[in-house]
Amino acid sequence: MTYDFAGLLRFVWRWLSMPGWTCKRAAVVVAFLLLYPLHELVLWLCLGLDRLFYADFRQVKVQQPVFIVGNFRSGTTFIHRLIAKDTERFSSMLLWEILIAPSISERRLLQALGRFERWIGRPVGRIMQAIENQWADRVAVHEVSMTQPEEDDYLGLHIWSVFVAGLSSGVLEEAEPFAFFDQRIAPARRERIMAFYHRCIQRHLYANSAQSKQYLAKNPALSPKLRSLLELYPDAKIIHMVRNPLETVPSFVSMMSWAWTTIDTPTERSRLRDLALKMAAHWYRYPLEILERRPDSSYAIVKYEDLVADPAQTVRDIYRRLELPISSGFEKTLAAEKARAKSFSSRHQYDLAELGLSQDQIVGEFADIFERFGFDTQIH
Repeated sequence: MTYDFAGLLRFVWRWLSMPGWTCKRAAVVVAFLLLYPLHELVLWLCLGLDRLFYADFRQVKVQQPVFIVGNFRSGTTFIHRLIAKDTERFSSMLLWEILIAPSISERRLLQALGRFERWIGRPVGRIMQAIENQWADRVAVHEVSMTQPEEDDYLGLHIWSVFVAGLSSGVLEEAEPFAFFDQRIAPARRERIMAFYHRCIQRHLYANSAQSKQYLAKNPALSPKLRSLLELYPDAKIIHMVRNPLETVPSFVSMMSWAWTTIDTPTERSRLRDLALKMAAHWYRYPLEILERRPDSSYAIVKYEDLVADPAQTVRDIYRRLELPISSGFEKTLAAEKARAKSFSSRHQYDLAELGLSQDQIVGEFADIFERFGFDTQIH
């Protein structure tokens, strides 16, 4: 069975058993318990319809997919959304396709409804845009939109086998095994999870008439899955983003603390800090161990500071390394990126001491990473 029913029940029991109930937290839990099962029931019915009406999607070849990995807060979103503009070559999943409609049948239905909705003046679209605008004003992490490429790790929500479920709820016992996926998840379960992921990619390429394109995904949570991923796609190309640990670790802890505060998660922040340190150490080092045994043209290691300083040249260097020709159309897109990157200023602010972290602690834990990449060991 692909869906982890036992894991879902265990998660719900642990979530309900957590102390410190508030009205806000109760509303989140009730909404999840009501809406998630209903949505998944519809989704799995549609996945069954795919096999009936679109059975040839299983013949789609996923050739030389490109996966962007790295720690959270390392620039994976920036580079993904930039490279995703190369629409002649790549196809990426948008957030609504990941969360709402990984099924071909669902996408066909929603596309038909969308045409009707535009015909009557887009009332639903205007409401959704207003909600997104309100949400964007409150999110200090990065722009979130249903119509933007996003992390396809969220596909795992549809089989209850995903890192974010335990992490975002504060049930860290359910999250930790996925932070060390290749080492901590049983082989048979790993195989089922990766097979579901593969079918979702096939469906996406089929539904978007993109069988001739390369699939492009940004997914930090693929970092601990890299061995499993490369067993599934031996010809895959990997872009591994690396950023100063003094920036990634506290930024990730701060991001999750904000999320936990938003839904009144009672888990001790010290547990989040400890998981973040262990996870980050693995997500820095494990991909490097895997990639260094592969051909040079199959991976690129990219420093965040280089990307921000000159995104256009960084992408050109990535394409050259991965032996991907750049079209004239995409070259024009790149030409406009340097000025945009220089105008970027993150709204995400944090204080190390408030997060239970220290400069010396992070520098000591990641000494080899600082030395290898020449990262500054001082906070400015």
